[in-house]
Amino acid sequence: MKQLWAVVLAAGEGKRMHSKLPKVLHPLCGKPMVEYILGSAAELTDNILIVVGHGASLVQDTLKGKWRYVLQEQQLGTGHAVLKTLKALPAEGCLFVLCGDTPLIEPVHLKRLLAAHNGNAATVATTTLTDPTGYGRIIRSTGNMVKQIIEEIDASAEEKEIAEINTGTYCFDIKLLKHYLPLVGSENAQNEYYLTDVISLMQRDSHRTGIYQIEDHRVGLGINNRVQLAEAIHILQKRINRSLMLNGVSMPDPASVHTDADVVIGPDTEIMPNCVLQKGTVIGSDCRIGPGAHLRNAVIKDRVYIQHSVIVDSTVGTGIEIGPYAYLKNHKAEEELF
Repeated sequence: MKQLWAVVLAAGEGKRMHSKLPKVLHPLCGKPMVEYILGSAAELTDNILIVVGHGASLVQDTLKGKWRYVLQEQQLGTGHAVLKTLKALPAEGCLFVLCGDTPLIEPVHLKRLLAAHNGNAATVATTTLTDPTGYGRIIRSTGNMVKQIIEEIDASAEEKEIAEINTGTYCFDIKLLKHYLPLVGSENAQNEYYLTDVISLMQRDSHRTGIYQIEDHRVGLGINNRVQLAEAIHILQKRINRSLMLNGVSMPDPASVHTDADVVIGPDTEIMPNCVLQKGTVIGSDCRIGPGAHLRNAVIKDRVYIQHSVIVDSTVGTGIEIGPYAYLKNHKAEEELF
């Protein structure tokens, strides 16, 4: 079986976020957005490279030493970013190229992309939008392969009418990528080295360049501003709460409950409306939390009842009632607080 590798692009500044924080470190449900795509890739391979650039030291300090990093000192485009990784890759195998700002892509999507790859030189994950403004358009060949990917800034009026767009998620044959990527130039409106130009070069030489089309268009889209960040949080929140409910947690109004990704809740616990359950919180069984509870890094034992209260960096013992309107910080509650 061929080696499987992944390169995660995390070098960009993210100017449209209007933030001093590198875009890939903006939090979604208690985790930096880049950790979601890293987690998805790690389900399939341990061979992961992260391309860092803007705020490189902060990205590395945040993600710790678990990952391997490649520095892109000048951000000259996606093709240039992947070019920096070629020396670290084996001579042959399959390579995912993933964007650090696509947190909604799950392992199942990468497995389907890999299945669709099936010996292709390259396979592109695409989706269809009613308004594709701002995205690269997919030009298909007569054989239903990807003939070319046109960035909007370089597209003609006719090409801008195409609804199928590039999500920035790919699978490549490493040997062929190593041959074609150094041939890519920067003769385009942005004077950048586009990774997408590799597709045209492969097609020119009659290599198969396939497509995996993602049905839910929201899954593959990147986060470029804070409006899209909020939309992604909304989708992730629904996933998290649905998983908790399927595992025995009751939520009469899940849309009003914000739950971070690492929160643990035992069965037969009820989470009432307007609760915020943040990073590091562990809740036992047979509890009733809320309405209006805000917990952060809180350990809540079994059979606890909390309403309209804030609990931070604290532990609440078994069978204790808290609230309404209690505030606990750095506290171990072994008796009722009202």
